[in-house]
Amino acid sequence: DYIRRNIAGGNSAQAKGRRRRLERVSRLSPPPGEEGAMALTLSADGRGGDQVLVADAVRLQIGARLLLDRFSARVQRGDVIGLVGPNGAGKSTYLRAVTGERPPDGGSIRVPESVRIAYYRQDLAQVPPDRTLYEIIGELRPSWGRGPIQGHLGRFGFSGDSVQRRAGTLSGGERARVALAMMMLSGANFLIFDEPTNHLDVESIEALEDAIQEYDGTVLLVSHDRALLRALTTRVWVLHGGRITDFPGSFEEWEAASAERAHAAAVAAAEEESLRRVRERKQTRRPEDTRKRQQSARRSAARALAEAETRVAEWESKVAALGGELEDPALYLTPEGTTLAATLGVRLEAAKAELDQAFESWEAATRALEAAG
Repeated sequence: DYIRRNIAGGNSAQAKGRRRRLERVSRLSPPPGEEGAMALTLSADGRGGDQVLVADAVRLQIGARLLLDRFSARVQRGDVIGLVGPNGAGKSTYLRAVTGERPPDGGSIRVPESVRIAYYRQDLAQVPPDRTLYEIIGELRPSWGRGPIQGHLGRFGFSGDSVQRRAGTLSGGERARVALAMMMLSGANFLIFDEPTNHLDVESIEALEDAIQEYDGTVLLVSHDRALLRALTTRVWVLHGGRITDFPGSFEEWEAASAERAHAAAVAAAEEESLRRVRERKQTRRPEDTRKRQQSARRSAARALAEAETRVAEWESKVAALGGELEDPALYLTPEGTTLAATLGVRLEAAKAELDQAFESWEAATRALEAAG
């Protein structure tokens, strides 16, 4: 309520600051019984070449639906790229094409032999459900004995008998930590993350953020977590309408540039509205007619603002409800629950995106009401 009342008024700086803090608060708290902290470090065993990936006129489609058309780009060593776009736009499909899981439908993606990829999948399918945690790490490090294996799992909050649990019995947050424990052992010089903050609590997200900041390789990151993107990215790929716009700067810089473009569009619209009013005044109409039109415009703008506030409240409620479902420990007691948790995670991110759009619509409606006088 404070944000909606003040973001367009005299307290806009405070309201926007509080909104930024809420982006952090909205991250999931750890479910009961899970430890929040983990000691994650990421390092590359080999430097690799300066050129990590070359995309040439890449086209991706599913059936008749075109996801990406004629995308060309070069990724250099050390880039931290944030790939953003609406849900269902094709971000995960592009990551699968980069990793070689599916070929592009046109063009080519080339990754040099010196580049080793580690892929954090959104569905966590890289974590074998039929293996115990001890077996998973033991298979990645056959030369390790009991002590090093247990020590490594301990870094991610697993100790005692928990190392003998099968991965299929874990909650979403626990499986996410196992996936990161596996990635830590990869030694890859090109890390690809698909929504890595799904299921992670605040402390684990901050540990992941710190590890990526210290990592000396290349990163391609898909996430709806704006705080994570602001902290890490050096370059942004914006996927929308079958095209990727390559922005040569951080996510925060891209947000500022987008806001400037939106402001310029709003100024142009306001100028056009001003000219329209001048033309109307020059017409031989009674002043009463003009006054009635202005009143009608104000009423329409007020209705639009009320509808926008209602949408914001609805999506806030949905985000809170989905977050509550994901934090219920009973959800993770069965394999069906684990599958449902993954679906709920996707729905939660979609709801957050809808909430962001609702906020933008509310801000536009507020400006329109102010312009209507």
